[in-house]
Formats: sequence, structure tokens, C-alpha cells
Amino acid sequence: MKLRPLTVIGLNSGTSMDGVDVAAFRIAPVNGEADWANNGRPKLSIEMLGHVLYEFEPALQHKMKAIIANGSASLDEICRLDAALGEEFARAVKKLLHNSASALQLLQIDLIGSHGQTIWHAPVPKNFAGIACANTMQLGQTAIIAERTGIPVFGDFRVQDIAAGGQGAPLVCFADELLFGGQQNGGTAVLNIGGIANITVLDNSGTAIMAFDTGPGNMLSDRCAERLFEKSFDDGGDIAISGQIDSIYLAELLSLPYFQQAPPKTTGRELFGVSFADQLIDKGLKNGSAPATILATLTALTPASIALQYNKFIADKVAINTIVLGGGGAENQFILHELERRWPHKLRLARHEEFGISTKFKEALLFALLAYTSYFRIPNNVPACTGASRRVCLGKISLP
Repeated sequence: MKLRPLTVIGLNSGTSMDGVDVAAFRIAPVNGEADWANNGRPKLSIEMLGHVLYEFEPALQHKMKAIIANGSASLDEICRLDAALGEEFARAVKKLLHNSASALQLLQIDLIGSHGQTIWHAPVPKNFAGIACANTMQLGQTAIIAERTGIPVFGDFRVQDIAAGGQGAPLVCFADELLFGGQQNGGTAVLNIGGIANITVLDNSGTAIMAFDTGPGNMLSDRCAERLFEKSFDDGGDIAISGQIDSIYLAELLSLPYFQQAPPKTTGRELFGVSFADQLIDKGLKNGSAPATILATLTALTPASIALQYNKFIADKVAINTIVLGGGGAENQFILHELERRWPHKLRLARHEEFGISTKFKEALLFALLAYTSYFRIPNNVPACTGASRRVCLGKISLP
């Protein structure tokens, strides 16, 4: 199918569950029609037209966190949460169009790509009533978004990859190839440090050869800051910097099975969530560690686990000399210092903005790109990264 320019809105709600990142992009093929058949990467130009942060109401945020923390919910709760999130995502789109410049309001929005809100991720096959199966669940009913906005919506992107034998994640490696594949010499990694940290490895040709969740990003340190310092997060890493890393406790944490498991692999709150964080904090307090020491140690687990897995799984395939950073952890100076200190050779830390990309709206761009490419039936998973048996088009479409 011949490619043409489209205006696409991307919606993303991450592990913090505090709201929706909303951004509109003009996506167009370079030189008329992208040459994607040979290398799987279309050549696209991307212009961000407008963006907004839409915050969830506290009651909704509390409800989602309670469901995920408990690991259980009634069928009625899941059903209604799916609808409630659909309504919220639709309102987020309308807020963007209302707040943006008149030039954006006058443009026709062709598509919406909505990630939804992950409430459970179970990508490893498990016996259920005699049937081996795996799945993932993102809520935020796309039919409601389409009905409220009058715009076609792509969503539920992860399940097709899982159906093809993959982990359903990380999906961002497709965007990383498009955005960074032709801009670096030598091995490059794109590292997002959100609640969970994930890395995409690009080889010398700019091809994504591996991507996986490295483990906790800010999830453990955020919970520690909340419990021990009554703060929602450690701004800039200032508290961690004031503490001392408990090297013995850190070494124990680095021996956790997830860090020894070879990619492809994904994880989330199911493993590294509030319950796990509280266990680690309680153990630190029982051992008599100062609060700042506990926070420093749990924060250090993020860069230490990344460096550990680089040495175990990546270094013998490609030497990473540049890391392009994104996510809230990229603002944490303690994490950045520890990452450089633990890397086995000289490392350049870059930011998305150096390449004309907004770190904050990178995930919104991802889901806009997935919607755009699926619309034109371009396969947009990366089996080398997710473990899928083949390339597939991700997402389901709801028409208004």
C-alpha cells in the first residue's frame, strides 16, 4: 500500500498511572514512498504539532493502583475500568485539540494510537485449565475513544506479538530503529528509565538486535521516597546522593533471578511493584540501615543491574559507546553517575532532545508510529527483540 502523510495522535499511560501523555504528529514518507520492504524500516519524517499532559482524577488513579497492587479485581471492576479509561483517553484527545494552536485544530486528525493502561502482563505461557497460554491486558476501550472523538483508533498493540510467540514488549525498539538507526556510528543503546527500565540495542548498522526490560527503573526508589521521606520521588537523586550504598545488600539484590535471565524478557509491577519494594525497605530497616542508605541502595540497583546485564548479554555482540537516555530516571544525577562509573569502558550519555525528539512524549510518538504503520500494513514488531516467531502488524482498529 502506498504511503501518504497522516496526522496521528499518540496516547500513552505508563506505570506511574498518573495520567496520559498526548501528542499529535504529522508523519510522512520521505521521497514519496518509504522503502520499507527490504529493511523493515520505513523512512519517515516526523513533526510534533502539539502536546498536553492529561492528569487522571485521584480516585481513578487510586482504583487502578489498588487493582494492580492486589493482583485481583472483580469482573465488574475490570469491565468498568476499561470503559472509564476509554472515556478519559477521549477527554485527553479533546483537551489536546482545545489547548493547541489553531493550526492544529484546523488539521484533520486521521488516526489515534492508544497504548491503554497495562493492568497485567503475563507473557510467559502457563497452564490454565489444561491450555498453555500467555497474554497481556491493557485497558482503555478503543471503541469509546473512537465514538467520542469521531476518529479511527488503533489500540491493544501488544497481543499480536504475544500470539506470535513474543513477549509483547518492548515495543519501543521499532521506534528506536526509525529514530536512531541512521544517526549513530558504532553501537548505540536507547535506554528509558521509567517505572521499569528498558533498553534497545542498535548494532553498527543501526538495526535493533536486542531489546528487553532490564528491571526496576524508578519504581523501587519512588516507593522508598514515599515511605521514608514522604515524597513522591527523589527529585534529581538528591537524597540518594546524600546516602551510602550498602554494597553487600546491593550484591544480594543483583543475584535475583530476573537479572540472570537471558533476553528476550519483560517485567513490571507484577515482580518489582509495591509489595516487593516494601519487602526490601523493611529488610533494610530491620538491618538498621539509615533511610538515605536504603534509598541510595535501591536507586543504585537500577544502574548496577543495567551494567550487569550489558556485560552478560550485550557486550560480546556489540560494544555500546553511546546511550540515548529517556524517562524520569534520566533526570536523576545519582543514577547517571552510577551508570557511567559501572560501565566497563568510556560511555557517552546523550538525550533524545539532541536528535530533535521530546523525551517526555517519546512513548506517545511510539504509539502514533505504530498506528501509522499498522494502517499501511507495515509489520512493526521486532522479533529479534520480543522473541516473536515472525514480523506482524500490531494493534486492533476501532472505527467511529
